Amino acid sequence: MMQQLFSEFKPNTAAEWKARIIKDLKGEAFESLVWKNENGIDILPFYTPEDLTEQYQPAFTHADWEICVNANRNDQKELNIQLLRQLNNGATAIALNCEGLDPAVALRDVALNFIKSTFYAAPGELPALDAWLAKQHDLSRLECCLFPLKLESEKDLEQWLQATEKYKTLQNVKTACFDALSFHNLNCHAYYEVAVILSGLNEFLNKFSEKNSMPVAPFVVKTGVSSDYFIQIAKLRAIRRLWNTLKAEYGISNELYVIVETSLTNKTISDSYNNLLRTTIESMAAVSGGCNELLVTAFDALFPVNQSLSERMAVNQQLILKEESYLDKMADIACGSYYIESITDAIASKALETMKRFENEGGYFKCLEKKIFSNEITLQAADKAGLINTHKQISIGVNKFRNEKETIQIPAIQLEELKHLALNNPVLNFELENYFK
Repeated sequence: MMQQLFSEFKPNTAAEWKARIIKDLKGEAFESLVWKNENGIDILPFYTPEDLTEQYQPAFTHADWEICVNANRNDQKELNIQLLRQLNNGATAIALNCEGLDPAVALRDVALNFIKSTFYAAPGELPALDAWLAKQHDLSRLECCLFPLKLESEKDLEQWLQATEKYKTLQNVKTACFDALSFHNLNCHAYYEVAVILSGLNEFLNKFSEKNSMPVAPFVVKTGVSSDYFIQIAKLRAIRRLWNTLKAEYGISNELYVIVETSLTNKTISDSYNNLLRTTIESMAAVSGGCNELLVTAFDALFPVNQSLSERMAVNQQLILKEESYLDKMADIACGSYYIESITDAIASKALETMKRFENEGGYFKCLEKKIFSNEITLQAADKAGLINTHKQISIGVNKFRNEKETIQIPAIQLEELKHLALNNPVLNFELENYFK
């Protein structure tokens, strides 16, 4: 019966769909329906199998992800309490800055053998961390990532590789880690973010190739995800697709481990519970795009009011996506989608072209030195700010449907701190300019 149903209704071609749409437009141009995305990609009003350029394989094969928390208390005992509380509430991974960290206090009773852990450290801090880890745990069983706190020059990279040489034969300790979150939070375009990531990873690959000393563990990328749902899914898939291109170029088999944090580029002080909706959309995009770990920023991250509530909600959002929405049951749900595959291709193609331009400038570190990244991202962020300021892009609770009954008092010192955060958040800037002078 089902086969008969399919045979009775022949599929329409793209030309037939377009002809029907033009007829329904009654004289309006078909091109008026084409949306030119900020990434310079034309988003068509419909997609068909004719838009697919190949028979696509899944961009990733894992379905589940780790619920990560970023502990940030100054007091080591309070930090430990925070970690244990969040792990008991459902977190399965932690991230810690090792600067000034006393692991004996901060990690007391934290069973690192049963969770994923990420440590941000300077090369000089690694010996002490390593000694403590080796004394307290079986290093061969720890699943951890070691991120360099500073990676601004070739010298920084050399020092990092020397400090982590001992781990290169371990599959479970990842040291080739590139943090692109700061670029994301400066509000660059999706394709540009992918290009920067690939350029950074290429610096690691070049150094390992020079030394003929490739590690066996996966490479790691940390980046952000915004509320542009389908574009962000495509962005994360494009990173993996281009990583496969780099793997083939260097003849390696290392996998890519992707840590994603929800964006700070669109979060608000006003009507801050709307941030829960924003981070939920971003979390869904991160999971659908194939993150291995996800860190949800607290809904009141810009101006904390009730940290215990916002910390708990950041974990609960992910638990709901797992246990009630079952997003952890199927890998790469976007595979074969006419629309998402098409924009994944478009982002990957534009990112590769941009990365080659970076390489022609001398690579990632030379682009940092010449301020190419900062200058170009500043222009991209300014375009986004213009959309918010002219109400062409809506932020609920800020430039549309503002809650006039809400009263927020921000001390002058904190107001100054908000004005000088290392991020480009046009929504926050709009608030500070119009509501919190």
